[in-house]
Amino acid sequence: MRQKGSITVFLSLILVCVSALIFALLESARTAGVRYYLQTAADAAMDSLYSNFHKELWENYRLILYEGADEERVAKDYLKYLRDYVDNSDIYNIDDPKAEVSELKRVTDDSGFWFKKQLNEYMKYNTEDLSSSADTLLNIKNDIEQANIMQNITFRYADHSLKAVEAEKALMRITKSFNKISSSKTELLECIANRDSAGCLENLTIIENEVNSLDNKLKTYEEYVEKFNEELMLTQSEVSSESKKLIPEGRDLLEEGAADYTNYTLKDKERKSEIISKVESAKENTAKMNEKYEIIERINELDEDEDADEIEDNWEDLAVSCSDINTPFIESAHGIVDESQEDKLESMMKFVSGDIISTVLPDGKSLSLGRVDKSFFPSETIDYMAANEAVSEDDILINEYCTRFFSDFTDDVDKEFAYELEYVYAGSDSDEDNLKATLTALLNLRAGLNYMHIINDDNKMTKINELAQTIVGTAGMPELVSLVSSLIISVWSMAESVADIRALLNKEKTEFFKNGEDWRLDLDSMMASGEGILPLTEEKTKGQDYETYIKYLLLTSDQRYKDYRMMDMIQNNISVKDAGFKMESMIHASTIKIHARSHRVFSNLSVGGKELISLAPFYDLNIEAVGAY
Repeated sequence: MRQKGSITVFLSLILVCVSALIFALLESARTAGVRYYLQTAADAAMDSLYSNFHKELWENYRLILYEGADEERVAKDYLKYLRDYVDNSDIYNIDDPKAEVSELKRVTDDSGFWFKKQLNEYMKYNTEDLSSSADTLLNIKNDIEQANIMQNITFRYADHSLKAVEAEKALMRITKSFNKISSSKTELLECIANRDSAGCLENLTIIENEVNSLDNKLKTYEEYVEKFNEELMLTQSEVSSESKKLIPEGRDLLEEGAADYTNYTLKDKERKSEIISKVESAKENTAKMNEKYEIIERINELDEDEDADEIEDNWEDLAVSCSDINTPFIESAHGIVDESQEDKLESMMKFVSGDIISTVLPDGKSLSLGRVDKSFFPSETIDYMAANEAVSEDDILINEYCTRFFSDFTDDVDKEFAYELEYVYAGSDSDEDNLKATLTALLNLRAGLNYMHIINDDNKMTKINELAQTIVGTAGMPELVSLVSSLIISVWSMAESVADIRALLNKEKTEFFKNGEDWRLDLDSMMASGEGILPLTEEKTKGQDYETYIKYLLLTSDQRYKDYRMMDMIQNNISVKDAGFKMESMIHASTIKIHARSHRVFSNLSVGGKELISLAPFYDLNIEAVGAY
C-alpha cells in the first residue's frame, strides 16, 4: 500500500508539471497570437483612419490628407476603428485599449516637405510632357537674374542722364541770358544812335534783369551738377557688387556705358570754370548801371532847344559807357538743341515709370479689389527652414501645379480673391497689390531683356544715336550724346515692356528672347505718341503667355514662401464652405502607440498553474502603428 501511494503522488506531481508545461506553451502561443492580432488590428484601424481623407482637398487640389486637429482628436478617431477589433477579439481577450500619438506629420511641417511630396507624386503621373528640363529652367533662372540686374543698373543710370539733361538746360538758360544781354546791347547802341531814350532805358533794364538772374541760374546749374555727381558716385558704389554677377559681355557693356558718365563729369569740370568766369564777367555790367541811368535821366530833363549841345555830350557819354557792356559767350559745347524731342522722351520716361496697373491694363479689363485676412494662413503661423536654391524637377512640377490649380488675372474667374497665382508670387493680402508686384517684376524682367536686345541690334542703335545727336546737336558734347543715347535705350526698352505686358494681360504671347520680327514698338512711333499713350501693336502668336512668365518668376522666388502661399490659397478657398478648415490640421502621416491588456487563459486552466508559475492574471501589450499617404 505504501508503494502504491507513492506512485500515486509521483504521478500526480508529474500530471501537474506536464499540464503546467502544456498550458504554458499554449499560453505562450496565444500571447504571440494576441500580439499579432493586435498589430493586425492596429494596422487595419490605421488604414481605416486614413481612408477618411478630406473630400474637397482631393476633388479640387488632388491632395489626400486626413483632417486631424490635434493629437487628441487623432487618437480619439483612431480608437473608434480599433474598438471594433478589440470588442471582437474572442479568444485573444483584448481589453482597455489606449492610443497615444507619438508623432504627427502635418502637411505644413518640415518647410512644407509633405505638401511638396504629395504635389510631386500627383504631377509625376499627371503631366504628359515637361516642355523644359531642370537644366533649361536653370538657364532661364540665370537669364532672369541677369536681366533684372541689367535693368536695375541701367535704369538708375538713365535717371542720371535726366539729371545731366537738366544741367544742360540750366546752362542753356545762362546762355539765353548772355544772348539777351548781347542782343539788348546791340539794340541799346541803336537806340543811342537814334537818340531814343525810352528804348535805351528799356534795354538797360533788360540787361540789368538778365545779369541779376545769373546768380540763381548759375546756382541751379551747380546744384544739378552736384546732385548728378553725388548720385553717380553712389550708384557706382552700390552697383559694383551687382555688376560682378553679370556675364562678361553684359559687364563689359555696362562698364563702357558707365565710362561715358565719368567722362561727362570730367568734361563738365573743365567747362564749369569757364562758365563761372563768364558769369562773373557779365555781373560786372551792374557796376556802372546807375551811371547810365543818370545820364538818361539828365538827357530827359534837359530842354532840347536850350541845351542841345549838353544833350549831345550826354549821348556821347552814354554811348561810351554802354560800349563797355560785357557780352559773354560760353565757348564750351553745352545745352540741348531739340528740347521738344527731349521733352517727349522725358514724358515717356515718366509714363513708363508710373503706376504699373493703369499703364498696362488692357481696355475693357476690370481690376479685382479682393482682400484676405492672412492672420490664420500657414504662411503667417509656420516657421520656415532654409530653402534649396537649386532648380530641380520638383520645381518644374510645382510650377506646373501652380498654373493648373490656381487662377490668375487672365483667367477672369468669379472669385472674391481672384489673383491666386499672383499671390503665390507676391504674398500680399490684396489682389491689387499682388497684381502690381507681379507686373512690376514682369516689367523689370522684360525691360532687361529688351535692353539687351536693343544694344545688340545695329539698326536700332543707329536710330538711337541719330535721335540723340538730334537732341544734343552736332556741336554738342559727345559725352552728352552717349548719355542721351543711354536714356533713349532705357525709355524704349521700358515702353516695349509696357506693350509686352499689356499684350500678355490680353492673353497674347511674347517671346522671351526677341528678334526683329518679335519687336512691337518702333522708335519713331514711340516718340510720336502723346504722353501716356502707346500705339496699338500687332498681335504676336509666338512666345510665352502670362502664366508661363509667372512660372519663370516663381523660379527666382523663395521656395518656402511659394509652398506655404499655395497652402494659403487652398485654405482660403475651402474655408468658404468650411469655416473651420485649416491646412495646419491636415495630416499626411502619423505614428500611434497602442497600449492594451489581455487576460491569461490557458495558464489559468492548468492544475495548480497559478501557484506553480506565479503569473498575474493579465499582461500589458504595447505596439506601434504607422500610417501615411
